[in-house]
Amino acid sequence: MISNLQLPYHIVQTDDLAYKFITQSGVVYAAYFIDISEAFGADHVYTFSFDAVGKPVNDGRVRYTIVKILSDFFQVNQNSLIVVCETCDKKENARFRLFEKWYCQTGEHDIEKIDAFVDHADYNFRSSLLLFKEHPRYQEIKGIYDEWVKSEMEK
Repeated sequence: MISNLQLPYHIVQTDDLAYKFITQSGVVYAAYFIDISEAFGADHVYTFSFDAVGKPVNDGRVRYTIVKILSDFFQVNQNSLIVVCETCDKKENARFRLFEKWYCQTGEHDIEKIDAFVDHADYNFRSSLLLFKEHPRYQEIKGIYDEWVKSEMEK
């Protein structure tokens, strides 16, 4: 039996690629995808991010809700997703570890997670590419991602 702590919050789709949900403590989360296909040079490539309005508290249901949004996104299309951890507050390593933990806990075996780490003098670049292992353009998208990471190293 699934406990209430494992159930995602009610998700409201606010736009084609945007969602929101409200936690029990009243924190409002916005989760959104941005189509970067044209800039990336391949079709169906997106970035993903989420923000909290209010002071987030330790709430396991947030993870289940974010994972649900991501799972639904991948079930609809065989998209590729690039996640870049925000660096503005120097918490990119913590964000990356959290995302890694969530990914591992999903047990999702159809989607490969390819990580990139680049350390600069004033910030640390942390990114992951999520890609269906059976994606028809797997090698092409992975190659473009690798080149993008190399360009980040040269900054």
